[in-house]
This record gives sequence, C-alpha cells and structure tokens, in this order.
Amino acid sequence: MNLISNIKYLFILTVFTQLFTSCEDVVDIKTDPLTPQLVVDAWLNNRSEPQTISLSMTQPYFQNSLPEGIGGATVKVIRGDNEVFEFTETENGQYNWTPSDDETLGIVNDEFNLSIELDGKTYESASTMNRTPVIDSITQEFRVDEFGFPDGIYAEFFARDFVGEGDTYWIKTFKNGVFLNKPSEINFAFDAGFSQGAAVDGLIFIPPIREAINRTADADTDDNSDVAPWNLEDEIRVEIHSINHDAFYFLSTAQRQMLNGQNGIFSEPVINTPGNIFSVNDEEEVLGVFNVAAISELTKVVE
Repeated sequence: MNLISNIKYLFILTVFTQLFTSCEDVVDIKTDPLTPQLVVDAWLNNRSEPQTISLSMTQPYFQNSLPEGIGGATVKVIRGDNEVFEFTETENGQYNWTPSDDETLGIVNDEFNLSIELDGKTYESASTMNRTPVIDSITQEFRVDEFGFPDGIYAEFFARDFVGEGDTYWIKTFKNGVFLNKPSEINFAFDAGFSQGAAVDGLIFIPPIREAINRTADADTDDNSDVAPWNLEDEIRVEIHSINHDAFYFLSTAQRQMLNGQNGIFSEPVINTPGNIFSVNDEEEVLGVFNVAAISELTKVVE
C-alpha cells in the first residue's frame, strides 16, 4: 500500500471512529420551565354510565410521573335545552356525573356546552353529539407468509360512512375487554378514509382502517411481537365513537407526537396538542378536548 493509499485509509478510519464514538456522548438537554397550563380531559358519550371529566396541569417534559389532579372546580355540562348536568368532584381532579336508570346525556344532534369555574376564572367549550354508523360485521381469516407479520388470525370490521362529507370517528378495539391503546393502535377516520378531501364520502371504511383493529407489536417493549393479534375464543369488541373535528385533529396530532421517535431525522418538534377549550376571561391557552360521542359497537368471539 503506497503513501497516498495509507493516508486515505487513515482518513476514512478516523472519520468512522469519530462518527461511532460521537454517538456515545451523553447530551444533557436543558429546557426552560414554562407556566403550567390547565388540561381538561372531557371525552363523554351517550351511554347510561358514569361520565368523567378530569382536570390537571401540564408538567415539565422530562418529569417521569403522572400530573396531579386539580380539585375545587365547579364543572357543568349544559344541553341545548338548558338542562344542566352537574359533575361532582369524587377525587382530586376527577369530576363525575352518574345517570339514573337508562338516563343519558342526550341523543344525536344534541348540542352541549361545557363550563368550568376554577380560581375565579371560567373556561368553556361546545360540542355536538354527531351521528355514528352501525357496524355491520367483524370477519376473521388465517394469514400466512405476509411480509413483516406473523402467521395467524387477523380480523377486519365493516361499516359504511354516512352520505354527506365531514363525519369524523374514533374507532376503538378491545381484546378480551382490554382497550388496545398503544399510539400505533389509535384508529380514526374522516368520512371513510384518513383525511379530509379523500373522496371517500359515503363508502365502506377503507381497508387500512378496517384492519387497524388488529393488535400491533412494538419491538422495543413487546416480548411477544411474533404472536398474531388474535387467538381462538378471544373476544373482539369494536366501537365507533363519533367525534367533532377538533377531537379528530387532536387525535391525529397526538398520535404523530407519540410516534415521533420513529421518524428519525424527520421528527417534528415536540408541542402541546391544541384542543377546543377556551378561557372566557383572557387569552390563556387551555389544553384538552370536549367531545360528546354517540357510540355503536359489535362483539365477535374468534372461532
């Protein structure tokens, strides 16, 4: 090997050594503390069951604990006909309304207003209970030799979006009563597709949405990532929740943020996900969503 070749070799070796050793450096990220913001979790529905609204405050990004709830608030939901539902504080930050027999918050097309009074300030939001389609069926099939997926039983649901653009939904799946709640399992739809303007109004939900009821594996945290989503005698329950547009964009933004680490150099900046709750007194930014959903559901036992 001549001198020039030796120099090139040493240069390349030096560059690779610097690249790989630099990956081991510990980066201590300093973040400036921000003023805590109110967070309102108000996902309600038309079932005759206790409804809960949660209040808390934001916390530093690297704080590895759940935020503390906020007590002492007055929380009400007012239906369009001025019927008031009082939400009573049951534990720190949790406010419940418990219906009497067969009572519900309302029916499709009812309009609702949320009112929160806290520390001399008032926060409000509005939502309409939108329509939700009936789930026609849940099917299953045994699949083999699909690239990237283990052999086994996979499921799919069938439902048709209403005619008329602008319906938005949150599709939830439960396996043996347990909600599939990984970020990758958040399943939402705008009409029968993923987003506004997709020309899928009034159609059967597209296949990626229909098949998103299957459990997903996370290679970093899941010790059974080679196991198919369903086994014989598993119970599959699929629910379609109607959501307003604010809730739809909240879910889509939240999912992108939670999956951000998988995007490598294309990751988005971390942000607080905007919602639809506002301060009446000033321009204080409030986080969280108020939504009152109508729910359709269907259950199937794998056989």
